[in-house]
Amino acid sequence: MGEFNENDLVNNDYQRTVTKGVNSKFTDVRNRQKVNKKETYEVIYFCNAFVKAYHVPKTKESFQKVEKIIRLPQASHIVMRDQLNSFVAQNWNKI
Repeated sequence: MGEFNENDLVNNDYQRTVTKGVNSKFTDVRNRQKVNKKETYEVIYFCNAFVKAYHVPKTKESFQKVEKIIRLPQASHIVMRDQLNSFVAQNWNKI
């Protein structure tokens, strides 16, 4: 499985900016724990990581399914990476 990128996202309303002092390598502990679901690189990173780590097909469709699940209204308040992973896993067969 290759890495999916911005061209593979379903939605195109993400911010391409990065909070000052934050980079895509998640060097800060808080940034490794939280997911900003409005920033392009964070959504791509989260979706790729989920597809790699969980027993789901390693396809573009799975990548996009993760994206759709994290945008569900029920997930709007979930920002912690571990909780968001659990939410996606619990809702995988509901979408």
